[in-house]
Amino acid sequence: MPRNRRPQPKAEKRAELVSAARQLFLEDGYDATSISRVAKAASVAPNTIYWYFDDKDTLLCAVLDELLAEDLAAYTDVAGAPLNEQALWLVGRLRRVRGLMATVHARVAVSPVIADWHDRFHAMVDQVLAQQLGAPVPDAASAIASFAVEGLVTHDVDDERAHEVCDALVSSVLVSGA
Repeated sequence: MPRNRRPQPKAEKRAELVSAARQLFLEDGYDATSISRVAKAASVAPNTIYWYFDDKDTLLCAVLDELLAEDLAAYTDVAGAPLNEQALWLVGRLRRVRGLMATVHARVAVSPVIADWHDRFHAMVDQVLAQQLGAPVPDAASAIASFAVEGLVTHDVDDERAHEVCDALVSSVLVSGA
């Protein structure tokens, strides 16, 4: 019997699944996107996804890793800017994925794979921040910075107010706390 499809490298198929999930997660949200919808968007049978990912949370982490890699690549454009401008840039990047950010925070307590991703994300942000400041960031200052950025992302704050918050964050918490 002839083959209907060409053999496809595993990494290529995995990338297609991540791409389909990314589009659906960003457009419709994590909760509204079933594995069956991802499979349909990727033109595969639903059980095919489980050959590549343990579950929907693992697929979400793959999407988040892809988004983070893009953000890290783009970060080089602002890495030399003042720290408050870098914070504003981060707020802008995270606003485009605010729904997924909310999903991560909602699922962190019930999903070990998402909790692990969340912890690694914050550790990476702390490392970048420490490199920018030239010193380790105290835990309290790191927490305040995270809360400020997450608040600016999840609440409707105009750009002027976001700028004010980032200026205050850098001058009163990060620079004096480092």
